[in-house]
Amino acid sequence: MSAAASPTVPPSPSGESPPSPLPEAEAVGAPTEAAPRRIGNVVLDVRDLRTYFFTYDGVVKALDGVGFSVRRGETLGLVGETGCGKSVTAFSITRLIADPPGRIMDGTILFKGANLLYGLDREASFKTIKGTNRVKVVRRFRRIRAAQDRMMAVRGGGISMIFQEPTSALNPIFSISDQISEALLLHRGEAITQGLLKATPTARGVEPAIQGMLKAARLNDGPALREATKKFAEAANLPSLGTQAYYILRNAYADPDVKLPEIRKALKRAQLGGFRRAFLRSELTRLSLQTELKQIYMSEMRNGRIERAKRSLSASRRLRHKLTHFYYGLWGVRGSVRKPLKEETLWQTVRLLEEVSIANPVQVARGYPHELSGGMLQRVMIAMALSSEPELLIADEPTTALDVTIQAQILELMRELKSRIGTAILLITHDLGVIAEVSDRVCVMYAGNIAEIAPVKELYRRPLHPYTQGLLNSIPRMDDPDKKLESIPGSVPNLIFPPAGCRFHPRCPHAMPVCREHRPPMTVEGDGHLVACYLYNGPVYKG
Repeated sequence: MSAAASPTVPPSPSGESPPSPLPEAEAVGAPTEAAPRRIGNVVLDVRDLRTYFFTYDGVVKALDGVGFSVRRGETLGLVGETGCGKSVTAFSITRLIADPPGRIMDGTILFKGANLLYGLDREASFKTIKGTNRVKVVRRFRRIRAAQDRMMAVRGGGISMIFQEPTSALNPIFSISDQISEALLLHRGEAITQGLLKATPTARGVEPAIQGMLKAARLNDGPALREATKKFAEAANLPSLGTQAYYILRNAYADPDVKLPEIRKALKRAQLGGFRRAFLRSELTRLSLQTELKQIYMSEMRNGRIERAKRSLSASRRLRHKLTHFYYGLWGVRGSVRKPLKEETLWQTVRLLEEVSIANPVQVARGYPHELSGGMLQRVMIAMALSSEPELLIADEPTTALDVTIQAQILELMRELKSRIGTAILLITHDLGVIAEVSDRVCVMYAGNIAEIAPVKELYRRPLHPYTQGLLNSIPRMDDPDKKLESIPGSVPNLIFPPAGCRFHPRCPHAMPVCREHRPPMTVEGDGHLVACYLYNGPVYKG
């Protein structure tokens, strides 16, 4: 065990001692896996989530009781001012909060019935030093590492994330292709490897397809060339060959026959030799063992207990496989046997970059992050997040760095993914226009709390919380161009010393004495319409 430095909690400006973080911190001792579960069509269920940051200025209560759910195939918009906790919510769900100084203190995060906070109560303890306002955090790093290992079963494949800052999420020393290929192999490696092993090019099917491609290239007919390359890929039973052939012949309309040797060279990666085929079979076994371990981790988070026997058996199988096939990692062998797999992932990367409307995707795939603009980097991040076809996509300001036309294309791509495979989307943004366009429901956040949740049309038609009304009154409307825009007075409060009661009451034009004393409960004010405000007296939401 290791103790972190003890941050000091200074007195509040009014001279009173601030509320201690320990009442919430002690709740960590409650077994989070015992919380009630709503599986059904709910992909993500967040309840009473509390995330604090222990700084030397005090304890920042960034999230203080956040709760919402996301259903399969649904887009939930998460909106609010800067500093309200939207990105902290996303990082808490994926357990990417930097520790220290941050810690998820309490709550339940259920992903398809698996509690992502399983074992949270055993990862750290919190104590106040007697006679002071100092808080001592004792972290058990072995248990924290175990939790991070379990999260490998969820991140990327189950829950994927588009980060707000692509420059900090991409590695500058690896090419774009290398980084997207890593995600592809990690989450779709079995399907990619099986596809290579099943490739069966025959002269009877491939030769007519090649002649068809050359004919389309001579005519400089782009759509016809696309169709011809698809037939070529079908003849070889390897879809990525079509993408590669298209970019070989795209600008060869003057004399496409010159490109014929390149076409035949590309075809060779579908005609595997015995040694490379044996390597792919070995790689397929390794990936299946990795999938087995992920399933064990998911089972542990669902059942709330460590399955040591299964883990031990899985570890012995993986070690045995590694020792048996060690020669594939030898210098001079590894590069050769992995070449078909590397080329396959390169051209799958190109196809992904095409889907996010990147011009010249081959050059971008072979390039490096520093060679791209901020908007192109953002599209690369979106391609990487969508590559694994996740069940939940967390999009943190995905279109901030993009121009309007590209924003529309990206949002359409996310909508298509949702309709095609039922991906649920948690969309974090400041843009209420984007929310109105793509979201099914909206969750309004303020200062680490949920203020209002409603279906998107209902929220815009009948906003209830004064904060929601202020947000909508601050944006221009096409049907009322002469409308005077209003602003919300004041600013987001200091979350080291948050206001008592409703956190919005210092800025609220309708604040009452009760608002200053007690936090309002979430009440039901319509079909799926919830609000936390004392101006309404509907039945309390039981969740």
